[in-house]
Amino acid sequence: MRTHTLRYHVQAAAALLAAAAVLLPVFLIDVPWPAAARDYLEHYGVGDSGAINLVSAVYLGFRFFDTLGETLVLIAAVCGTIGMLTRAGAILPEGFDASGMAHGFTGEGEAPDTPTFTIPVEKPKSHTLRTHLLEVVTGVLGPVVLVFGFYVMLYGHYSPGGGFQGGAVIASGIVFLALGKREEVTSMLTQAPVLYRIESASYLLLVLMTVSGLFAGSGFLGNPFARLFDESAAFIMVLDICIGMIVGTGIGFICIAMVGRKVS
Repeated sequence: MRTHTLRYHVQAAAALLAAAAVLLPVFLIDVPWPAAARDYLEHYGVGDSGAINLVSAVYLGFRFFDTLGETLVLIAAVCGTIGMLTRAGAILPEGFDASGMAHGFTGEGEAPDTPTFTIPVEKPKSHTLRTHLLEVVTGVLGPVVLVFGFYVMLYGHYSPGGGFQGGAVIASGIVFLALGKREEVTSMLTQAPVLYRIESASYLLLVLMTVSGLFAGSGFLGNPFARLFDESAAFIMVLDICIGMIVGTGIGFICIAMVGRKVS
């Protein structure tokens, strides 16, 4: 017991020292905060990007190259998570394991004993009401959450929101649809082939948008719509859609895979 307590105190002290080493220079430094970038964004951010929401102007305009890398990290995280779950022996829904992704599982021609992601019809008496409520509530809220997620995604240049925020809400709607799905009801957005094909197509479109400026004369990562539309935020809207679909399908894919499956 004393050894365990001593180890706990040593770990807590090490964590405090690490936090102090990181935070103390921030408060003790005499160099003033850089205000040039802040002032430039305040005066020219909306005009340069067309986005009233300066957060969207930053991560989809001034530092879009970093955002492109973040989406690649998300895709790598999805692949790594599925690979680790498969190697660990987790019981994943059909098509969500590494073998189903590799062979392009379509969900057609399933055998009667094929494992699927469904909530069992026969439930213990003590859990009947609770599980039925889960099915009903999530099944009804799923489409509503999806619509709200698309709203947050599409209006990220105008109000708080954007691709990452809207994608997280869309992922919640996809998970709701999966949890509210009964055995006799199927939803396209909860199937593995649909999710990773949407994610792949969205990332391909995102990459194409990054180089499309070269052909439009605006340069790499430039706005290809600058000479076509007066609304300069059109480019940011397209980027938000791509990022939102990548985030939504990727997180939804992982969540459904981690829920597991039942074997009929």
